[in-house]
Amino acid sequence: MRRSHWLLGFGVFLTLVLSHLIWGVVDIAVLEPLEGVHREILLHVRIPRALAAVAAGAGLSLCGLVLQTWFGNPLAGPSVLGVSSGAGLGVALLVLVGLTSSWWATATAAMAGSGLVLVLVLFVAHRFRTATALLIFGLMLNYVVGAMITVLQAEAQQDALQQFVFWGMGTFGHGSLATSLGLCAAVIVAGLVLRTMHRDLDMWTLGPMTAQSMGVNNRSLRWRIVALAGLLTGGITAACGPVAFLGLATPHVVRLLTKERSHRVLIPLTALTGAILALAADWGVKGFGGMEQGWPLNAVLSLIGGPMVIWVLISKTDRLHD
Repeated sequence: MRRSHWLLGFGVFLTLVLSHLIWGVVDIAVLEPLEGVHREILLHVRIPRALAAVAAGAGLSLCGLVLQTWFGNPLAGPSVLGVSSGAGLGVALLVLVGLTSSWWATATAAMAGSGLVLVLVLFVAHRFRTATALLIFGLMLNYVVGAMITVLQAEAQQDALQQFVFWGMGTFGHGSLATSLGLCAAVIVAGLVLRTMHRDLDMWTLGPMTAQSMGVNNRSLRWRIVALAGLLTGGITAACGPVAFLGLATPHVVRLLTKERSHRVLIPLTALTGAILALAADWGVKGFGGMEQGWPLNAVLSLIGGPMVIWVLISKTDRLHD
């Protein structure tokens, strides 16, 4: 990609970040010193929310990119391994049974549920010789976990059910500054690890047998991708709720924006695009329904990402016909 395209992307990204920090129910002046309530709002509300959006958008988009590459399936995403459903099951067991309602307990339960599912996926991964078999396993696991959550919802009290539904809507605004910084650090580390794998990912696109003949350790690559995607998805879901749709939509948007197919370029570009889409979606959360409450994050993500994916599919179909 040209340098001008990267500068444009970073310009849009910085504009969205600054708009998150400045505008809201209480506007903050840029040139005035921060004091009192303005300083508290910035440090404890807006900066953590913006960082969480950036981390979730970039992290889930990277997961979607590598999973779509590995599975060779454009419908693969962070939720395909059942990790997001595992996080939902952990929260359901905690909230719907009526044990506690604190945010930290909910996040811990989500992380524990996603971790258990990840361990299960890693345990059975070596039994499947093809990525397609693991993809089907993940889909079936999603159905089973979803059925368990439905049963818990049917037996839950109204207050607990309402809290679980609220968690399922997703939000970037419930974590602390430390949580958001931790997510950002995890995403940066994951991005650097993926950057070292870009040659293997490029060769994998030629087919498993070809990649193996070119020196790629298929088993090692599979374990690294599954572990990285599972841990990132679990952590982000625990902090922000089930917002994995970002991981499905963003790689398609990136492939529309550029003809580049080298993962050396696709990895940073996908992370930047995912962060921009997450910030735009969060701005929509605050803007569409009013600054104080807004629309559910999952709904806004689907309203933004869904048409984009449809646009990509139609554009690709038109190119093939031409």
